[in-house]
Amino acid sequence: MRTRILTVVPVAGLVLALLAGCTFSVGLDTAPTVPPEDLEILAADELENVTGVRPTIDCGDEDIRVKAGSAVTCLLVDPVAGLEFDTVLTFTDVDGDRYAFDIEVADVPNNAPQPTAEPGASVPVGDLESLAIRALTPQLGFVPEVTCDATEVEIVVGATVACSYPSPAGTVDAVVTITAFDASAGTYSIRVD
Repeated sequence: MRTRILTVVPVAGLVLALLAGCTFSVGLDTAPTVPPEDLEILAADELENVTGVRPTIDCGDEDIRVKAGSAVTCLLVDPVAGLEFDTVLTFTDVDGDRYAFDIEVADVPNNAPQPTAEPGASVPVGDLESLAIRALTPQLGFVPEVTCDATEVEIVVGATVACSYPSPAGTVDAVVTITAFDASAGTYSIRVD
């Protein structure tokens, strides 16, 4: 009987020998993360400083990776009118666990009220306040807290209601006027002066 001697090379040793001299780049993202609650509080603080009204901000439940140039979309809710706006937080500067971000609030709410009414009907003043907020936000650059001196407003062309909103410069008086009413469609338009 003949016998052979087999040399067994450990597989790990063979793999290491084949890979010797190769360079690898492993795609690990070592960017720090932050709980969404931290961003929500910081963004709400800044918006309250600018507008005088503290919004509710929801950035989800998952930790957010903090990396310069990355962005996260959150939902801002105006506590006065209940309007919801997409809000993008973009990280501009990241240094370890310190970071800065820009806040961009959408011009148009996700749940904008539709100005509709039956002929001769009245609408709750909150409907007009919401429409006034929607009209003023793009011009002011912040979401104003519009309050009007009425409980119900009759939808008649020319009808007016006195309103006001706080701004960084103080309280601003405004007048909301019904400018058009299409009784067959039940739609109306307003102007804020």
